[in-house]
Amino acid sequence: MHNKAGIIIKNLFQTRDELSFRNIRTALWPVVLVFPVSVIMGNLRYYGHSIALGGFATNELMFFILGLSWLILSFTPKHLIIPVLKISVIVSAVLMTSLFFMPMGFFQFTLYMAFKFFSGLCAACAFYLFCFVLNNVERLAGMAVIQLYYGFYYTVWNILPYFHTSGNSWTEAAFMALLVVIVFLGRKPVTSETNTDSDGKGSGVFLVFGLDIVHYMIMCMSNYIEWAQSSVSSFAFGIGTAIAISIVLIMQLLKGRSALYIWLMFLVFTLLGLGALLLNTPAAVTSGSFIYGLGDSLGYIIICYMCAGAIKRSKSLRMFRFYCFVFFIQYFLISCIFSFYFNYFDEPNKFLAFAVVLILVSLCLLFMPFIQKRLFDADWTDGLYLRDMEGFTKPLEETEAINSREKLNLTPREQEIFTMLLKGTSPKEIAYTLKISYETVHHHQKNMYRKLGIQSIQELFAKYSKAAFLQIPGN
Repeated sequence: MHNKAGIIIKNLFQTRDELSFRNIRTALWPVVLVFPVSVIMGNLRYYGHSIALGGFATNELMFFILGLSWLILSFTPKHLIIPVLKISVIVSAVLMTSLFFMPMGFFQFTLYMAFKFFSGLCAACAFYLFCFVLNNVERLAGMAVIQLYYGFYYTVWNILPYFHTSGNSWTEAAFMALLVVIVFLGRKPVTSETNTDSDGKGSGVFLVFGLDIVHYMIMCMSNYIEWAQSSVSSFAFGIGTAIAISIVLIMQLLKGRSALYIWLMFLVFTLLGLGALLLNTPAAVTSGSFIYGLGDSLGYIIICYMCAGAIKRSKSLRMFRFYCFVFFIQYFLISCIFSFYFNYFDEPNKFLAFAVVLILVSLCLLFMPFIQKRLFDADWTDGLYLRDMEGFTKPLEETEAINSREKLNLTPREQEIFTMLLKGTSPKEIAYTLKISYETVHHHQKNMYRKLGIQSIQELFAKYSKAAFLQIPGN
């Protein structure tokens, strides 16, 4: 019984997302930075307005404005996304410059909300490039940039009041200038040739969006506790944020583990961190803030990584637009509901927040086997494909015909390995050619053997050695 349970748990983490530093394309660094810089720039400056509309404070109204900006993009035609990005950058730069010299008041408040709208539109357009132009490891690098900034912000910037006050303005100006340079002087990504015509079925994208909603609800409750300045240690939170980057790089890049690892860490660390904060002792606040910061950063990195990866795998512009709509629902509707109920309490109710997070985490853990089967069993590899290699085009077509004729249900990656093995390519050579790890090749090879009802390479040759592609000259 124990062995069976151990096998089930081990199988949850078998899938590799297949990341490698060598898959980073240095020529695309400007594209890698567009989304991180737009996010950082849009979140840097808060003017401290006490103006409230409809019972909602300024910080709550910002969420509504950001949601509206993403809703606009959900209706924007594909060929206009890049022009909209450029226009939004220009308008954001003009508004930000005006805000530097504008006295506090309702007019400045109005300009500030306009700035939040256009900076949100910048981030939404940049997320399109983040999804369809970049590969997995480049996306991970982009998310690391965002968390590096926040780690610095909480550990250094936020604890130095004078530096914090002046730094917000000048740093925002620097990031705004960097965004202008990246968008107008950086390499232009060829987005028109990106395949986005699929219907997105079977990609697991809806399940990822569901996890994104769960993540957002957990963050709403966590941020609710943060509203009381004494509830969370900013420095300890920042240390946790910085360490989270190292954990992601080790687990994803060096160990080649599934994104499911990071998702589970986010759930567990967030729950433990909020639980520790309930005690409200100096030691509990410090340790809880550190663990909470660790979970918060892991969750933000991995949910953006998974959403973008799922949209890329779906090859569907409709799925990207649907995500923009989900983003709108989160920021406009869910934030509104949470803000409405928060107003009933004079100060953050930690026990209520912890109870809501506990329920959400428990539901995620309960459905983890289903999530694994429907989402993480899929091939998340974002590297090279056999179809793009001239010498393997015809053999792969023959493999696809065999797969369809005999109803073998081989995945695209298993079909590639099937083809290369029958051409006499060793597993190590396959790993090198496709830029994936040997362990990943072995994993797909084992699944392929199970579907074919065989146990060795010898049986594979005996069963399929007369396949037409073996007769191709040069084989």
